[in-house]
Amino acid sequence: MIGTKIVREYVTFDNFVKYKVYLRNMGICNTTLFSPYTAEEVEAEVAQLTPRLPVAELMNGGIIRLEGANGFFNPNSLLDPSWLRGRMTIQEYMQAIDYINKCTAYTHIGLSKMYSTTEAPLRLELKTRAGMAAVQQINERFPSVRFTYQQTAEDIQMTAQYQTDPLLRQMQRGQLPIGHATKIFLYITVS
Repeated sequence: MIGTKIVREYVTFDNFVKYKVYLRNMGICNTTLFSPYTAEEVEAEVAQLTPRLPVAELMNGGIIRLEGANGFFNPNSLLDPSWLRGRMTIQEYMQAIDYINKCTAYTHIGLSKMYSTTEAPLRLELKTRAGMAAVQQINERFPSVRFTYQQTAEDIQMTAQYQTDPLLRQMQRGQLPIGHATKIFLYITVS
């Protein structure tokens, strides 16, 4: 597992307990919100998120671009296996994307599900480092296929019904977002 030691900022214990009691009284909270992530929970969340992420697109020069959110990508995103020019099978492509997702997700195991906003950049940094390390390992395994991981500063609003279709996304603009994600790109060059 890829990991990094991080420093966390917490609210005072008294405030935390008051907030927990308030959420429970409002019917919003159960104890799982305050427990640390397990491998099973992380894998379940990734399994729910990734199919809703965009599909790959072929750019000029035969470069494949895959858009992701918070370091996660859609493994079933390749529209045409010929884009890989026989250098990688569709199964190997899916396994590579799954590997990036798994390395990224596993940075959360043992971390609290609820955290302060000041901790969000640290968690994003953990995911970014894990994703980049996974890409490096994939590049070593497949020398004729070059993966490049690029984090952006662009923020994506996520809704409960996140759609890959731009028209459906436009129609959902009135819905309240459930969170934000950082847009990440994976560029794949096949030689």
